[in-house]
Amino acid sequence: MQNHTSQKPAYVRPELKVFGSVRNLTGGSLGFQGDGGSMTRTGMSDPRAKENVVRIGTHPAGFGLYRFDYKPEFQAEHGAGRQFGVMADEVATIVPSAVKRDANGYARVDYAQLGIALA
Repeated sequence: MQNHTSQKPAYVRPELKVFGSVRNLTGGSLGFQGDGGSMTRTGMSDPRAKENVVRIGTHPAGFGLYRFDYKPEFQAEHGAGRQFGVMADEVATIVPSAVKRDANGYARVDYAQLGIALA
């Protein structure tokens, strides 16, 4: 009888390193937000608008990357089904200039300032 002492390689937690097109993943949750003449691409990132939130990774700057659903009252404007994005409250602590409030008081994030392409 052979004695097999096979060791499994140590588990290494996967880390999201490549940030591709967020536009395709967000299902339309990105829009244009004017700020007195210039236009920036922003995404609805207020935690109050989201449910079924699952952290799937960490941006190199330190805030989380998430999959989530928009609450029913936000789906018509921002998309139904699973979405990809960040939480504005986390981003605000690291890159405060990337977070703005819309006319309704909800936080939106300028993904370009985070190095996430919206292509």
